[in-house]
Amino acid sequence: MAEAGRAQFGPLIKKFKADKVKNANVIVDFLQYLESSDLKNLKSGMNGLQIIFSHLLREGDIKTPSELPDDLMRASEKFNNWLYERYNEVHEKLRSLLKHEGSAVPEMALSAIARLLQVEGLHPIVKKGVGGTRFPNNRLQALINDLVSQETDHQTCIKKLRDYMECQDFMYFTLLSLSSIVKKYKGEKVTEMYINNLLLILEQMNITEIKDDMIICTKLFLDKSEGKADSEEARTLQASRLPYTKAKKATNTIWNEFITYPLTPDIYRRCLILIPDKVIHHLDKPLRLTGFFMDAYDLGGAISLLALQGVFILVNKYNLDYPNFYPKLYGLLEPTVFHAKYRPRFFMLMERFLASSHLPEYIVAAFIKKLSRLSLVAPASCLVLILKFIANLLIRYPGLQKLIHKPDADVFDEDPFDPDEADLSKCRACDSSLWEVSTLKQHVIPSISKATGFLEKTLPTIEYDISELVETTYEEIHEKSCKLKVHDTVPTTFHKPQGLFAHHDDKMSEVWSVM
Repeated sequence: MAEAGRAQFGPLIKKFKADKVKNANVIVDFLQYLESSDLKNLKSGMNGLQIIFSHLLREGDIKTPSELPDDLMRASEKFNNWLYERYNEVHEKLRSLLKHEGSAVPEMALSAIARLLQVEGLHPIVKKGVGGTRFPNNRLQALINDLVSQETDHQTCIKKLRDYMECQDFMYFTLLSLSSIVKKYKGEKVTEMYINNLLLILEQMNITEIKDDMIICTKLFLDKSEGKADSEEARTLQASRLPYTKAKKATNTIWNEFITYPLTPDIYRRCLILIPDKVIHHLDKPLRLTGFFMDAYDLGGAISLLALQGVFILVNKYNLDYPNFYPKLYGLLEPTVFHAKYRPRFFMLMERFLASSHLPEYIVAAFIKKLSRLSLVAPASCLVLILKFIANLLIRYPGLQKLIHKPDADVFDEDPFDPDEADLSKCRACDSSLWEVSTLKQHVIPSISKATGFLEKTLPTIEYDISELVETTYEEIHEKSCKLKVHDTVPTTFHKPQGLFAHHDDKMSEVWSVM
């Protein structure tokens, strides 16, 4: 059957289109191909069934099944019922292939399902009235329900959904489907696989534009490019708008339940990136996330920083009273932060957290001094970033420029600053100096020693842009150093050598000789 199926693929399609009633068994043949273990047969079956049923949908040959008894139905109604049953069977078999062990098969099955959804949406089986949706919600929900599996990792397929999620109508109905799925599992124990599959889909969702409580669909899954929509239909689709209130309600349902799940550190990390950027502004009660963010903070490391970003948003936009925010941020300033994967994000967020000019000076002084102390142990690739960051804080808070001008406070044993004091008001940063930064004036790397220039020159009025420095690597430092021009008059030795060992005050020749 394998070779015959591949050879007759094109003729079978033509044969069916010529007389669908007489050649209806072509559908059965292609359905059998979906049972094959041969990849080419599977592909032929999926492509053939997609083409056949897309054709039937466009021609309006698949209708709502008749509920009359068999003996009262006409032959055309019986044939229609048979086509409807086969169409349902196609969707069921394609969804079952999402769990296929072959890496290519699940993606092909997903593409076939999506194509059929698109055609059915433009040529619906069930005709909707005025204001009704064309989208085949029931079939989409069945697909999403299979992807959000408790047992199977659907990472590959879900990532392929990204292409469709760019369409606001597809994203909207997927969101409603996820809301129903989450309700179904409410109060039940869910697996880590389910949580990961669900989050993978949520990560691809983004409501891009809202106007007058409606989601504006600028890019549509059901659009005229399908090929045969008339101009009036195309204009209607291009002007499509979806109710934001339903999307918001679904978002609240999903996330209020999601944050109660047992989450791994990796899931926490991904949630803490996603929620502040795409979720929090859609929630009815964002302050409910406070406990979630604090639980994440207790995990330590980069996750703590991401958690503080969420807390900062709650403090800044939603009036959360959280006086321990800056002490917790200060506690994250450890040598390990310079080696963390999220170092760029850390400094960009810290720049944002310390952007207010209304912070007490003792808080900012503590951060300046802690960064100065860390510069003694930080890798060279981070030093320019640290120095520019300190300079920005001094520009922002001119009263703290007194830390630069304390020539007598340059001995470590006499430094009043206590780096181990958690209370920022008691660490005595304001009484200290920037002697640590002063030591970097002698650094061997020119760009680092140059960055300490603010100790001896007037600080600029405009802050430095640190976004270009947060990802500096040793390779970039080396490349930049190699491009520096060296003057010919720079001495490299005190005495001109006369040979390998014959030079002034030679000691090597006493123990070595050239053979």
